[in-house]
Amino acid sequence: MLRQLRLRARRRGATLSPPHSTRRVSTSLWVLCLLLLLAAGLPGVAQPGSGDTPEAWLILREPGLELLYQTGHESVARRAARAATAAIRRISSELGSEPDQPLMLVIHPTHQAFARAVGSRRGQMIVGIASGERAVAHIDGSGALADLDEVIAHEVAHLLLAQAVGGARVPRWFDEGYAEHACGSLEWASRELLADHLEMGRLASLDELSDSFPRDGQAAAVAYAQSHALVAYLLREAPAGALPELARRLRAGEKFENAVIAATGRSVSAWDEAWRRDFHGPSRWYPWIAFLAGASGIAMSLLCLLAYRAIRRRTEALDEGDEYDGPITIRRARRWRRR
Repeated sequence: MLRQLRLRARRRGATLSPPHSTRRVSTSLWVLCLLLLLAAGLPGVAQPGSGDTPEAWLILREPGLELLYQTGHESVARRAARAATAAIRRISSELGSEPDQPLMLVIHPTHQAFARAVGSRRGQMIVGIASGERAVAHIDGSGALADLDEVIAHEVAHLLLAQAVGGARVPRWFDEGYAEHACGSLEWASRELLADHLEMGRLASLDELSDSFPRDGQAAAVAYAQSHALVAYLLREAPAGALPELARRLRAGEKFENAVIAATGRSVSAWDEAWRRDFHGPSRWYPWIAFLAGASGIAMSLLCLLAYRAIRRRTEALDEGDEYDGPITIRRARRWRRR
C-alpha cells in the first residue's frame, strides 16, 4: 500500500542540488584528501553506510506504538509519536476496535534514505509505505514533500484497517480511500481535478481500482481523489455504526460486496452512482469566485482613488481659505466642527 503525493504536494516536491564551487581544484587533490580522511578515521567523518547500521537507530515506545528513528532526530520522532498516538486513538474509535498488536513506524530522516529503504524509483514521489500483515510502516520523516502528520495518519489508517478486518481482502479503492479520509477533507485542488474528470466521463471504474492504482502522474492523483470522495460520501451517508459493522463482517469472513450491503443497506455500485450524482466540485463556482474577487479588487481600487481625490480637494480648499496660519491638527479640526 503506497502513499502517493497529491497534486499540491507534487508541485512542492522539486528540489535543487547544492551549487558547485566556483573554485577549480584538481580531481587528484580531492581524491587524496578524501583518502587521508578515511584512513585517519577522524571523528565526525561519517563512514559509508554508517547511517544505516543498527547502532544508529533508537526506539521510542508509546502505548500501542513502537517508533524507530535515527540518532539526532529526536524532535522529529517526538512529533511523529504525537501524531501517531492521536491517529491511533481517533481511527480505532471510528473502526470500533482496538489494535491487535502494537504498530511499528520507521521514520527515515531524509527522502533519499526512505527511497533507498523501500526501493522506490526516482520520480515516484512516494512518502510512505505500509505492510498490514506485519503492522509496519516506513515513512519519509523529512516533511519536504508532504506534511508529516498527514502521512502518518494515512499509514496508520492502513495498518489499523488491516487489523480491524482481520487481514481480509479489501478493494484497493476502499483501502486508499479510507486512508485518505483519515488524513482530512478533500483538498480544493483535488476536488477541482475530480470535478473536471467526472464532467468529462474520464473517471476509472471501481473494478479498475480494485487491485491496483496508477503509480505516477495525474492518473494517480485522480484515483486517490476519486477513492477519497467515494469513501467519505459512504461514511457520511451510511447509517451510524456502519464502518464498525462492515469491519466486523469482513473479519468474520464475508465477501466485501455482501458486507457492504449488510452494513450500509446499499450495494457498492449504488454508492458509486450516488456519490457521482451528488458530488459538487468547485468547477462550477470557480469562475464566479474568480470574477467576484477581481471585481472586488477593482472596486476597492476605485474607492481608494475617490478617497484620495476627496482628501486632496479638501486640503486645497483649506489652503485657499487661509483660515488658519498653520496646518490643521486633529484637535483643532474637531473644535472647528463643534462651532
